Amino acid sequence: MILAKFLFVVSLVVTSWAAFTEHPLVPCAEEISAKCPANDGANPTYFADPEDCSKFCECSGGTAYVHNCLPGLYFDATLNVCNWPVNVDCGSRPVPPSNA
Repeated sequence: MILAKFLFVVSLVVTSWAAFTEHPLVPCAEEISAKCPANDGANPTYFADPEDCSKFCECSGGTAYVHNCLPGLYFDATLNVCNWPVNVDCGSRPVPPSNA
C-alpha cells in the first residue's frame, strides 16, 4: 500500500515536471509548411522564419513548427543553426526589437 502511494506521488511529480518543461508545438505559416516534405528524412528540414530573424521553422510530418534561437542569436539559414548576429545575413527578415 505504501509503495503504491509512493509510485502515485512520483508519477504526479514527473507528469507535472513534464508539463512545465516541454516545448509547445506552434505551427509556422501555411506557406512554410507547404514546402515541408511529407515524410521526415534522415536530416531535419529547416526554413528561416520570414517574420523574425531570431526564429526558424523545423519540418515534422509535413508540418513546420516554430523554434526560437536563444536570446541574442539569429537563425543562420546557410548553416541551419542559431548564430551570433555578426555572422548572420538576415536579408529581409526583420530583426527583433530587443536585438536591434
